Amino acid sequence: MSNDVPSTKLPRNGHAPKLGPDETVLKKTSTDLNNGWLGRHGQLYLTDDRILYVPTPLDHLLGAKRREIPLEDIRAVERWPLSPHEIPRGAKRPRLFIDTAETRYIFLPSDLDGWFDLIQLVFYKRDKENPGAGRPEFRRTGVENGLLITVAALESD
Repeated sequence: MSNDVPSTKLPRNGHAPKLGPDETVLKKTSTDLNNGWLGRHGQLYLTDDRILYVPTPLDHLLGAKRREIPLEDIRAVERWPLSPHEIPRGAKRPRLFIDTAETRYIFLPSDLDGWFDLIQLVFYKRDKENPGAGRPEFRRTGVENGLLITVAALESD
């Protein structure tokens, strides 16, 4: 595991673009974005090109912004705690860390391991379509991913 953890301070920029009609949503669930002292509630979307966070209307009125993470900017995806068998310290909910070069995004999705699995699968697919494009570091222990094992076995046949 790298010791170079990016800042959890969110970039100070405008709203990310809304979902476009040509974007395919691969997964959507409610989540909290927990960067900084105030957590925001909203929806998390995964498409073929980006992860998009859309705050609830109330959180938008309170200043929350749509945030996007282009998949090519992701350097690491980490589950906290690393294993689903560990009990989080301090009575905290398990978290999904998504690191770019500048920012660590902290999400609390309802289906954390499902998100982890699908992000890993999307990068597996992207690597098969464009070898050498790069894949982020995936940090999680104590989980057997049957879907990825099956996909890898089918690819090797």
